[in-house]
Amino acid sequence: MKDIFKIKIWGARGSIAVPGKSTVKYGGNTPCVEVRCGKNTYILDAGSGLRELGKELLKRKEYNIKFLFSHFHWDHIQGFPFFLPVYNKKFKITLYGESKLSYSFEHLFSGQVMFPYFPVSLDEMDAQIKFIEITKNDVIKDGKITIKMGRLNHPNGCIGYRFEYNGKSFVYATDTEHFNCIDRSLLNLAKGCDVLIYDANYTEEEYSGEVGFPRTGWGHSTWQQGVKLAKAAKIKKLILFHHDQEHDDEMIDKIQADAQKEFPETYAAYEGMEIFL
Repeated sequence: MKDIFKIKIWGARGSIAVPGKSTVKYGGNTPCVEVRCGKNTYILDAGSGLRELGKELLKRKEYNIKFLFSHFHWDHIQGFPFFLPVYNKKFKITLYGESKLSYSFEHLFSGQVMFPYFPVSLDEMDAQIKFIEITKNDVIKDGKITIKMGRLNHPNGCIGYRFEYNGKSFVYATDTEHFNCIDRSLLNLAKGCDVLIYDANYTEEEYSGEVGFPRTGWGHSTWQQGVKLAKAAKIKKLILFHHDQEHDDEMIDKIQADAQKEFPETYAAYEGMEIFL
């Protein structure tokens, strides 16, 4: 298990947490994905799924944790104040994210726990917390791990990540909207990867407004566009992610089945899903 490369889904829902009887199978928690490369633990986004992961990390006694943030919309950061390791002095927590306009990454991230939104500020948390600003052009080298980045199409900006480790690759591309043609930046990021997690928030009918109202410009995509990208990039496995809050288990079952007709190695993300590379 020394060179394990594992992805685990702790939250796959978009926009807002939706617990309840109709979301038991795929889960109601917002985005949080754990990536383990050997002894290194990375966490992609800090949605409400992070709370359970925090309890697991306390049991494991893994004290060096690194977060990579796609962006700072509420559903991707709301779990952080409830991540128990931040209240434990033994933990060293490194946060990677972008600055926005004239605001530093640390300033933006601190806003969610400032008065009057939360009673405990970052300064009052016990863990050793370090902020590192990144841009879409950066590459992180961590031993045998290489993490590349790319710009995604989402309001206020968003970053996708590509992990490369022991000859395998994984791409995290949530919160991105497709163009009329395949997004060249994302195509380059995802090319030939073993696993692609892709934003499939809407159906084509929802996106166009044939069902409900148009969602163009909202920064999300569809399973059909995910399949087009998967084929063009020649990926091996497509994971549909960021499920719409109105999509119950039955609807996600149907989306997965329809997608598998076009690209058999397509699976809808669910809480607890583990992928070994």
